[in-house]
Amino acid sequence: MTNPVSPTLESIARCQDRTLLVVEQLSEKVEARIDHTDEWRSKVDKVLHGDGNGFRGFNVRIDRLEQRASAQNRVIWALSGALGALVLEFLSSLL
Repeated sequence: MTNPVSPTLESIARCQDRTLLVVEQLSEKVEARIDHTDEWRSKVDKVLHGDGNGFRGFNVRIDRLEQRASAQNRVIWALSGALGALVLEFLSSLL
């Protein structure tokens, strides 16, 4: 008579070995993906914030462009006000 417990334990052991192999393969893939993601995150960070070697990054560039646009708007409003005052003075001199 054969022992019915032995084949069951062997099949469980084989299943456990296969499961362990699959888990190891998947964990290697996850670690590789994490490394790849970290590389991309580093590249994006350098582009946005600068690399410290003369490249300022897009955040600094955008900030400077916004400051320049704000200064240009103030100049345009000042010139418009001065032109409006000159037009009013000219019109008042005609009357």
